[in-house]
Amino acid sequence: MTRPLPSDGQERPAGTRPLASRRERVKVARKWAYLLSSTIYLPLSHDQIERELLGLLDRLLEAVAGDRPDTESAAEVGAELVRLHCVGKTSLQCTVDVLAAALLAPSDPRPADRFPERVARLLGALASGYVEAIRSEAVEQRDTSDQALLNAVRESQREWRASEAQLDEIFLGSPSGIAVTGPDGELVRTNPALHRILDRASNEVAGGNLFEFVHETDRRLLWDGYRDLRDGKIDRLRSRPRFVTKDGDLFQATLTASLLRGAQGYVTIVADEAELMLLQNQLRHQLLHDMLTGLPNRQFFSTHLEHVLHQPNPATLYHVDLDGLSLVTDGLGRKTGDSLLRTAADRLRSVVAGENAMVARFESGKFGILIENSANTPDVVTMIERIDETLTEPVYIDGKGLAVTASFGVVEDLPRTVEPAELLRSADLALRRAKSKGPGRWVRYDPTRDGRARETIGLVATMPGAWENGELGIAYEPLTRLADGEIVGAEARLRWEHPELGLLPRERYLELAEHTALIGALGAWLVKRGWTDVAGGADLPLLVPLTPNQLADPRPAEAIRGILDSAAPAPDRLWLGLPSGALLVGGHEIADNARVLAGLGISLVLLDFGVTPGELALLEDLPVHAVRLGSRLVRHAVDEDSLVLAGAKTMIALVRQAGITVLAGDLETGEQARWWQRAGVELGTGPLFTGGKGPATDIGSLIGGGRAGPPQGR
Repeated sequence: MTRPLPSDGQERPAGTRPLASRRERVKVARKWAYLLSSTIYLPLSHDQIERELLGLLDRLLEAVAGDRPDTESAAEVGAELVRLHCVGKTSLQCTVDVLAAALLAPSDPRPADRFPERVARLLGALASGYVEAIRSEAVEQRDTSDQALLNAVRESQREWRASEAQLDEIFLGSPSGIAVTGPDGELVRTNPALHRILDRASNEVAGGNLFEFVHETDRRLLWDGYRDLRDGKIDRLRSRPRFVTKDGDLFQATLTASLLRGAQGYVTIVADEAELMLLQNQLRHQLLHDMLTGLPNRQFFSTHLEHVLHQPNPATLYHVDLDGLSLVTDGLGRKTGDSLLRTAADRLRSVVAGENAMVARFESGKFGILIENSANTPDVVTMIERIDETLTEPVYIDGKGLAVTASFGVVEDLPRTVEPAELLRSADLALRRAKSKGPGRWVRYDPTRDGRARETIGLVATMPGAWENGELGIAYEPLTRLADGEIVGAEARLRWEHPELGLLPRERYLELAEHTALIGALGAWLVKRGWTDVAGGADLPLLVPLTPNQLADPRPAEAIRGILDSAAPAPDRLWLGLPSGALLVGGHEIADNARVLAGLGISLVLLDFGVTPGELALLEDLPVHAVRLGSRLVRHAVDEDSLVLAGAKTMIALVRQAGITVLAGDLETGEQARWWQRAGVELGTGPLFTGGKGPATDIGSLIGGGRAGPPQGR
């Protein structure tokens, strides 16, 4: 016999409250979380879901435990489930199942008679709150798109007033004509652009019908299009009807119409094709011309070059670079530099005004000139003289007289079978060669010389891949004592074994690689690899020459510190070669980098050392261990009467008096070696000591010989 449920106002019998222990509640919350997670993805961790649901379960237990079921709290629990994104297809069903099973299983085996009814009322309120929350959320998430030109405006009532002002601004300011029409074409609202396109005042358009302004032969077809739009056969109407102006003239326009959702009518956009063509032409001009000077840009120039190559007349291509433009821009400001560029552009145009020519601006201060030669066209020398004379005429900008010179790369008699891009690269290579000679110079494209330069540039571009593929390696040249030919050290050199070109000479790629970001990493790698080889058993100094950019970069110092710490040899056995020229012109920062390296215990060697006072001053400013004479100075050894060598002997004596070792690099003959030994040079490197074999790839085999010369003659 069951025990009756106490009437309202009476307490339930002890033990009838469901889920009295926290352990039971946690177990139900965990099961609830697991089932909900299987119905939809929840953007919370499982622990977070369990904590949230445990809190909701406690609220339901409080709601069911009162004198009357707290349906409002239960509804809030349902809404909270929606906030937690528990909105899968079966999320509500599994929630009701779990809660019903848990709430209807009290610990007392004799539950109250009306307790299931209380639970049912709470679960009903929870479901009601859940559904209402989903409905509210759906209303809030309605899309409120606002596309005034090509799409019908769809906005919810809640945001209509906020966006109405923006819509009016677009409507009134649009360059295209816009009309809102009724279902039969009656004009409800029009913008000023439509009045201008139709050549009518606003009062002449108001109250009219859109089809009245369309030519009678096009009305039927246009009307059929609007009907298809209304019937849902098409999403958007596009047409090109003819309109009639106030004076009876015809003009063709582009018309786009969309159904106005939520109302019986259409949004129509009308654009005059003549104006569209004008806008397209303006855009095309902007895409093909330089905005600063108004000249054609590289893209337009390349297209024109391709056209000229198909013409019978010979043509000449000039690649022009203004010298010193960066000095004007950096010193006087961008505005002044831009003014100078515009003046230079105008002057270049004026020089070739009488020719069938195009002048284009490529970038910065670089221009291209293409001249289709005629019988009266000046030769290249005369043309360049005219350009130079015109450019060097001072121009006054903000009261300052400015002028520029130019460097030129010239390609004559353009071959018809070569691509425009290839010709432009040829002109650029010639320009590079001209600039290497100094400002204001010009050179013709030389297929042999510039072709080799192009190949070298291509090699440098592939250096990162070559390094990764193991093509770049290390080689060693002996550092030899001139007195007895004993090998007392080694010099590490970069070695490139190209799979197609074989062993490449360093001068082909190292100078250009100096201007790439790879050069810093190569320097550190060369030091690390050589230091590791020396640590393997060769008890001798290792000279590693640095390039100017490697010396100017402060980062390798940290890398070298780590390299020294990873191997056993004493740091002073690492000789780092520092280019003297870079130290002379690089300022305090480069000198500071050198001092940091010396602070690691490394021995510093000045490379390409001459006899200038500035180089001698470096010996006082830096802790120099040795100097190596420059190659040009070494080659003077054959001339006993040379004033340079007389000064060199005096300099060597001063250097050795300061306790600094003197080396001679690039020695080629025994005669040179003996002469420099008499002059006071102690050590030497170069082809004389490597013979026909060249630098060794294994430092162990290099040291194994013990002696490397010098021989008595060669």
